[in-house]
Amino acid sequence: APYFVRFFDNHGMLSIDDRPTWRVVRGGSRTYVQAFLEEFSGTVRKATPIQSVHRYPDHVELRPVDAPPERFDAVFLATHSDTSLRLLADPRPSEREILGAIPYQRNEAVLHTDASLMPRRRRAWAAWNYHVGTETDRPVSVTYNMNILQGPEVDTQFLVTLNRSDEIADPAVIERFVYHHPVFTPAGVAAQRRIDEISGHDRTYYCGAYWGFGFHEDGVKSGIAAVERFAARQPVPAA
Repeated sequence: APYFVRFFDNHGMLSIDDRPTWRVVRGGSRTYVQAFLEEFSGTVRKATPIQSVHRYPDHVELRPVDAPPERFDAVFLATHSDTSLRLLADPRPSEREILGAIPYQRNEAVLHTDASLMPRRRRAWAAWNYHVGTETDRPVSVTYNMNILQGPEVDTQFLVTLNRSDEIADPAVIERFVYHHPVFTPAGVAAQRRIDEISGHDRTYYCGAYWGFGFHEDGVKSGIAAVERFAARQPVPAA
């Protein structure tokens, strides 16, 4: 219950009549990737899947698929916790416990213009619109109003609906996506508090939205924390 309340408080959703003012990154979230690339002096490799991560006392070895192994000083795993665990060739018991404590759910997201999935009363339209159905075993279903969230000044309503694809009119469908989102359980929330036991050990650092509430800003916060943890462990160069 405290975690649930903190989630709502974090998103300004504990007030009934005072809706939060949504702020967005102009141009979409891809722009902060571009901002990073403009400041990064290293090499970025695309389409280079990693098969496994091997850790040694003085280095880390990454083994790409269909490519020779490469050696690095440290590794940052910015993937889902279950993916990070699968990548480790030699996970410690604490890594198995913590990274394995967070389950994931497959969700289908559909970008569309079918406004019939929004509440019947226009005044009830919100940024997030939860669908309450009669099927208790059906995954959670939400429709996000992208006009409220992203602010495009257009007459067409652009919506993103999770797990309700069968009720969206086919002509209104623009694109379909599949995402895997963390499911926060008591065990998973307890695992979040144990990040110090694994991040920064064995030349390995973990970051991802699963350390917070599963949102973009949680991924950014965890990334900053991982970099700060890394910097604190590095020797200060001589003046």
